[in-house]
Amino acid sequence: MKEIYDSYMENAFDGNQQAIFKIKQFENNYKKHFPQNKGARVLDIGIGRGEMLTCMKQWGYSEYQGIDISPSTIQFCTSLGLSCELVDDSTYWLESHKNIFDVVTVLDVLEHFPKENVLSFLTAIRGAMKDDGILIIQVPNMQSPDSQLHRYNDITHEVGYVEHSLNQILRTAGFSKTEFRGFEEYVSEHWSKYYWKFIRSLYWKYIHFTRRVSGNLNPNILHPVLYVAASK
Repeated sequence: MKEIYDSYMENAFDGNQQAIFKIKQFENNYKKHFPQNKGARVLDIGIGRGEMLTCMKQWGYSEYQGIDISPSTIQFCTSLGLSCELVDDSTYWLESHKNIFDVVTVLDVLEHFPKENVLSFLTAIRGAMKDDGILIIQVPNMQSPDSQLHRYNDITHEVGYVEHSLNQILRTAGFSKTEFRGFEEYVSEHWSKYYWKFIRSLYWKYIHFTRRVSGNLNPNILHPVLYVAASK
């Protein structure tokens, strides 16, 4: 996979620019989890095109930074004036930065880790967080309808998660509190947002009904993407 990650900007994204809608979505979903203290140290792991780094910067956090294993994403984000660092091994880097971060975000990243490496990675994140720190993880939601579209959209995806399996690994890594939510994609102020959210609610009721009829697992969160806010 190294060859793919080395040129990730060129092969994984639609265009060589940030997605403005993502910045709006991140603000809507995640800003409420960030501390009011603008001197807090906040870290984004797996920066992609840097939308979360842009949010951290725009929200006024002076001590923000990002790390990534892809030279192309680092080069792109550096060109935007964002604070980020190329690392060979995220887990090793975290193990050398103990108890210093107030917030750590891991957005669309955990599914890229081989299953056998996930626990050590999460344990290293926990060690890098302050006692009252918050970890935000965003992953494709395998309990949603058509979940295979996210799961197999990127050849570097290794693992899929549902709420239970993600909670299982977080608890094993030592996180005692986990709050799961669906990632809300409809954040526009246009009236159509409410129309599509209403149609979506009807569709989800249908999905819940069919799973109840079949006696299948029937989790509540059906958004294509889910996230968890976890703490020690």
